[in-house]
Amino acid sequence: MNLDNNFENRMKAILGDEYEELQETLSREKVSALRINTLKKCSKGEGQETLNLDKSSKESGIDLPFELSDKEIPWEKCGKVYTGGTPGKHPYHEAGVYYIQEPSAMAPVYFLDPRPGEKILDLCAAPGGKTTQIASKMQGEGILVTNEIDKKRAQILSLNVERCGVKNALVTNMEPGQLSDVFEGYFDKILVDAPCSGEGMFRKNDEAIENWSIDNVKLCADRQKTILDEAIKMLAPGGRLVYSTCTFAPEEDEEASLYIYGKGLKPVEATMFPGMVRGNIEYLKAVRDNLNGLGKTTEDNSLDASIQTENFEMIKSSTIRLFPHKIEGEGHFLCVFQKDGDISLNEGLHGINGKLKAASNSEMKIFDEFAKETFTDETFDLLHVGTPFMFGEQLYLAPIGMPGIKGLKVMRPGLHLGTIKKDRFEPSHALALFLSADMVKRSYDLPSEKPSAMQFIGGQTIREAGKENGWYLMTTDGYSLGWAKYAGGTFKNHYPKGLRIFT
Repeated sequence: MNLDNNFENRMKAILGDEYEELQETLSREKVSALRINTLKKCSKGEGQETLNLDKSSKESGIDLPFELSDKEIPWEKCGKVYTGGTPGKHPYHEAGVYYIQEPSAMAPVYFLDPRPGEKILDLCAAPGGKTTQIASKMQGEGILVTNEIDKKRAQILSLNVERCGVKNALVTNMEPGQLSDVFEGYFDKILVDAPCSGEGMFRKNDEAIENWSIDNVKLCADRQKTILDEAIKMLAPGGRLVYSTCTFAPEEDEEASLYIYGKGLKPVEATMFPGMVRGNIEYLKAVRDNLNGLGKTTEDNSLDASIQTENFEMIKSSTIRLFPHKIEGEGHFLCVFQKDGDISLNEGLHGINGKLKAASNSEMKIFDEFAKETFTDETFDLLHVGTPFMFGEQLYLAPIGMPGIKGLKVMRPGLHLGTIKKDRFEPSHALALFLSADMVKRSYDLPSEKPSAMQFIGGQTIREAGKENGWYLMTTDGYSLGWAKYAGGTFKNHYPKGLRIFT
């Protein structure tokens, strides 16, 4: 790994004798992990089940193309380290059964502590690992606004929300300042996983190494403060803010923590797991001394260094660093703060930004005809809880209390039910991935160990005689995968063309 000399000198100044240990760790293979999506269930015997990581592939009867390690991820009970193989090319990945996410990246959501029924914002959300982790904790209850400023990355975020079967997310593509104009004081909890210099991702992202510079660190630090201003504005009194980065740079970490404290938020003690360490104000002093040695001017954002040290001692317990040479994972930083006030006053779901215009009776009649033919009675009722509304010719189901979307740049407003085309309804891929086999009247399973599952994902038709005509939820080992429509001995494949993987 060819690292910039300035980066190495900074890290030596921060870590001292520990730098060689970090350097040696960065030369090893990155730690790979995945997180089971608890929203994704299959019907087996009584009730519904999610994939059990505690069972070996042999015990569960599932032939996974990778090895699950015995190593636990302490801060995420649904996470597991894996070795070898390509979990991204297994049918389970396309079915949203799991999300590939490195261990350290799972930590901020643990400290956010999402709960069902809350109003939560993931402000810098793409590609969607933390958003889908938050959604799994919310279990479909409450409002999750998940935002990404870059349009292409917002599209990826939206697809991952779809793949993981999330029904209560409003996916937006907006500047933080545009969002705060609408959502001032609205959210119970906010995660700011800020765009950063990416130093903690060096061994898994060559681009982060190539783009690193001292000037970029400063640029990121300035941008993070602007983002934090808007996040704090959107946090309800008594609400929780978790700020995180995947960098070692103290200008983006310790300094950002001091900035949040300076805005009047109170530190929340973050309980550490083995290997985690607290933030350290000496790191900030070390890099400033290093910059001075290079002839670059620096500035303190506090009154003076002694007050800065004093303030950091008051918030130190709210900060956590994850170093790759101390934990099984990449580099991360996080801090936890709370706004003054009583969060109980923000309980429940309240309208904001106007009301959604519900779909008309004629539009709902077309959907209901399809739904009564396709779903169980319980599912039919479930898909009417909230507000069904038209977004163009697309029918969506907004969760109870979802904000109005007027004036918002929206990528996905709730659960996409499908398309109304004149006098017929065509179900969406998102709806298929939200459902499970026991929620529909007709389903057809494609075992993951057989070629048919990946062939279906590739868009191939399936032939079989003697089935009842109509829409079928296609599953793999009981996990929903997509739609097919059966007629004349053939399952016509409705897997979206843009998502097909050809093997």
